[in-house]
Amino acid sequence: MSDLRAMQLQLADALRSPATPNLALLRGDAMADEASRLAVYRHGYRIRLREALATEFPGLSLLAGRRFAALLDEYVEAHPSTHFNIRWHGEGLATFLATTQPWRDRPELAEAARLDWAISAAFDAADHAVVDAAELANVSPEAWAAMQLQLLPHARLLHATCNVDAFRRAADRGTSRPTRRRLAQTRHLLIWRPALDVRYRAVTTDELPALQGALNGDCFGQLCEREAARHGPNAALPRMAAMLGRWLGDGLIGRIHAT
Repeated sequence: MSDLRAMQLQLADALRSPATPNLALLRGDAMADEASRLAVYRHGYRIRLREALATEFPGLSLLAGRRFAALLDEYVEAHPSTHFNIRWHGEGLATFLATTQPWRDRPELAEAARLDWAISAAFDAADHAVVDAAELANVSPEAWAAMQLQLLPHARLLHATCNVDAFRRAADRGTSRPTRRRLAQTRHLLIWRPALDVRYRAVTTDELPALQGALNGDCFGQLCEREAARHGPNAALPRMAAMLGRWLGDGLIGRIHAT
């Protein structure tokens, strides 16, 4: 390793660590000594991390309100960035909020962070073609039972106990801050990107088992059997047909596997 590279790594470690480093390689002047110069870079580095996180988590920012800055400060100190791309620094924020006091006493904060991160991940995901009705119509009748509906690889299903999606929607639209509401029942949220724009919506209780099955790789016959067990054999196929039509319209199905 070259001397320059070694110095760069030492400086990076000094910027990330709250501990006082060895200042032997630093130089001061009449305007500022070594420690003061390092403090300026440390401060600027943390400001940049906070700015990037604020851009990545707009829904969480709106939900946390005045506590958002303190939340980010604690995360930055506890989890210095270790990736060359600052985009990935926020990957552990939801886990941090779910496991660290005092933030874990407000589970909606971790839920909002998961939603924001899933939206960012879907936005950055590789483009993927979607299945349309014409492609599905080419599947032979005898192949439907064993057919697998492979949803877009970046599609995510999250749960929420608070109306965190309302905060993200308000942040996206630039509208006023909604009222935080604890939900009587857990809400499940689907996040995906069929084209250029990321979408997210609530999943109904009736749709949830079929959607979870599709995400788990269950075949169409298994999805229908699950619907039959819940709603009766006569209702299973019409219900699955309605859900399938919605998934096609949503651009949620990335591939079908039929043999």
